[in-house]
Amino acid sequence: MDVPTLLECLGSLPSDLVMRDLAAVRNEVATVAEHLARLHRNEDGYEIRKESRNYGRTEIIAIELIDGPAIYRQVG
Repeated sequence: MDVPTLLECLGSLPSDLVMRDLAAVRNEVATVAEHLARLHRNEDGYEIRKESRNYGRTEIIAIELIDGPAIYRQVG
């Protein structure tokens, strides 16, 4: 089974999408391009999910560990 890496997941999203790094000490908000530029780790076991908000009226994108917590979440 080929499991995507964190860089692959981030790289597959639009570069101007604004996301919050939930693993950062200060919940850093930046574009995908900015996160990719400063990312120093690349680990297996991540996936992109869509999360419903406002009772299903809107969706946001999150990068999560498979069977685990979200690491990046779209701002908005």
